[in-house]
Amino acid sequence: MRLLDHDEPIDPEIAASLDAIDAVLAGEPVDARYADLAEIALLLSSERPEIPTALAQSMDQRVARRFPPAPAKVNRRRRWPSAGFWEATGALTAAVAVLAAIVVVASGGHGASSASTSSAAVSAASAAASRPPAHTQSTPAPSRSAASGAAKSQPALVPPAGQSSSQSGSPPLQPPTSGRKVVQGAQLSLAAPPNRIDDVAQQVYDVIGGLNGIVENSTVTQTGGPDGYAEFQLSVPNASLGQAMSRLSSLNYAVVVSRTDQSQDITDAYGAAQRRLADARALRTSLLQQLAGATTTEQVDSLKAQIHDAEASISSDEATLARMDQQVNFSQLSLEITARSTPAPVSHGGGGFGIGRAAHDAGRVLTVAAGVALIALAALTPIALVVALGWWIGSAVKRRRREQALDAA
Repeated sequence: MRLLDHDEPIDPEIAASLDAIDAVLAGEPVDARYADLAEIALLLSSERPEIPTALAQSMDQRVARRFPPAPAKVNRRRRWPSAGFWEATGALTAAVAVLAAIVVVASGGHGASSASTSSAAVSAASAAASRPPAHTQSTPAPSRSAASGAAKSQPALVPPAGQSSSQSGSPPLQPPTSGRKVVQGAQLSLAAPPNRIDDVAQQVYDVIGGLNGIVENSTVTQTGGPDGYAEFQLSVPNASLGQAMSRLSSLNYAVVVSRTDQSQDITDAYGAAQRRLADARALRTSLLQQLAGATTTEQVDSLKAQIHDAEASISSDEATLARMDQQVNFSQLSLEITARSTPAPVSHGGGGFGIGRAAHDAGRVLTVAAGVALIALAALTPIALVVALGWWIGSAVKRRRREQALDAA
């Protein structure tokens, strides 16, 4: 029985007694002063019960591992977070909800202004590309001025959000086409205060530019008196005619005096032009074949003259079809702005508080509340995961320390 190297030294007398016991058990002679101890050791050794083989092997293995401490049984009773933890979590949730509400309200209040600042300039090349080359080229839109001027095909800027189609009065008329060729047009007359003619005119440029339309001709006269006026000849894509009429009918500082919607079905005329074009092309093909077999000068000259007439007819029919396609794809819009002494209202909205408006406001409140709840949930989810992970790690560390303390005891 020898002590381990890292253990503290024991009393020499005790060490000698242990050596005597080892010697007796090994059959070696022992000093006379340890005779009693040797006799007791022999008696105990003779009465020692037989150790099972499995137990002996287990003990040998533990001796080889220097008897590591057995894991202590720890009370694994579930511990819930303390009251302070829940108070801190509730305060954090309330703070995130308030912040989300502020963000939602702020973004809702400035939605229109942000939409108005996102407008981009429409270049003259893009405006001209949407038109056939037979029309005049586009020039930059005129700025506000007190002098009169005329411009050809003037693209403008995208309209601000304050001039959205939601402010329009009656909906524009849209006749059913059912796949037919229908030419649409409109005439609009507005009235504005004498000192607001140029402001309203600039809004017209903005609306038409935002719809990829073209200002083919414009005249703006700003005098500050009742003789101020503005006239526009506009062309907008047929699909955008309704939106253009809605926006132009709700311009700031202007009111609608009159509006006329026009439509004309040209399906029959379009089909007739197509048939004439097909006949002219067939005639030219036949004449070219005859020209290849002509033998006399008179025949050649006659066939060439007929071919020239056929090609002229083809060019005329193609131009007619192109003009009809242009009329169908782009609607013509005439706009007139006249000055009047009574100031026009800036906003077209109105009406008192009623059931409909109350329902709208209630729906808006519920929408904002749902948005706040969703944002708060999205913000709290990662925070909750981090807090749960920290709590789990802290619990594991505390449990480990308790186990070590129990093992040491």
